[in-house]
Amino acid sequence: MTFVDKYLLSHWGFDPIFFILTGIPVVLYVIGYRRLEATIARGSKRSPKRRRLNALIFGSGIAILVLAVMSPVDYWSDTYFWVHMFQHVMLMVYAPALIVISAPWLVIYRGLPVKWRRSLGRTFLVSEQTSILRSIGNFFMNPVFGFLFFNVDMYFWHFPALLDLAERNQVVHNFMHFFFVVSGMLLWIHLVDSHPIRPRIYPEIKRIVPIFFTTVLSWILAMIMGFASVPFYSVYLHIPGKTLSGMADQELGSAVLWVLCMEPFTYAAIYNIRKWMSREADFDYELEKLTTKSSNNKVKKRIPGLS
Repeated sequence: MTFVDKYLLSHWGFDPIFFILTGIPVVLYVIGYRRLEATIARGSKRSPKRRRLNALIFGSGIAILVLAVMSPVDYWSDTYFWVHMFQHVMLMVYAPALIVISAPWLVIYRGLPVKWRRSLGRTFLVSEQTSILRSIGNFFMNPVFGFLFFNVDMYFWHFPALLDLAERNQVVHNFMHFFFVVSGMLLWIHLVDSHPIRPRIYPEIKRIVPIFFTTVLSWILAMIMGFASVPFYSVYLHIPGKTLSGMADQELGSAVLWVLCMEPFTYAAIYNIRKWMSREADFDYELEKLTTKSSNNKVKKRIPGLS
């Protein structure tokens, strides 16, 4: 068996529950996208280039979710800890980031039948009977909660006993993956703009704080695993046919967490700094133009006949 056959073509799986959970948003997105295309064809001035780019980004995020759960990545994560860490980063960082950046919320909402949309809008946005649901939603959408949930979730599932349990129990394993995706989205929703969700951290320069501390906390976890004197995870020891030692496997896993987790947060920091600087530059320009215009008007009033 060749390398490609063994590691890329073989060991693909199928998870029906995961397929349904990811398939429903994709179907609604496709329907909503087509309806949006029809609306735009009737005279909307929204940029088709940006719309298509968002669709591509959304599809990439869903594809990463599928690859993480149903590709050979999931199969080999049971043998190699470093592959498991790669899977965790895919589920917790890359897929949620891409989905949030694509801002699919209105497109998915548009994919619902019109009666459902109106009913949901009245029920969750206007009705007094669902005010408690809106309060719960505001709590989960709090930036502090998103930051704490992501980082506590990251450390929680990497305790040796819990990770070993997740590897031995498929139900626990599925819950771990679910919480990874949810915690990732609840963090990234505050690190990048995702229309029409209102930014809770503004101006953009303030987003550097959760980005910085999340990156540092991931580094600390990576160092704990990488500089340990003994391997932490017994489930990855004594696997038949595995030639990589437990300690070397854990060190590779810490390197995966260190490097791959840092990169998207670095891009997020650059994005927010540039956006903040651009907005500040536009503000300064408009202020300068306004003050210059005001000064010229005063001069015109003092000097009759000046045009």
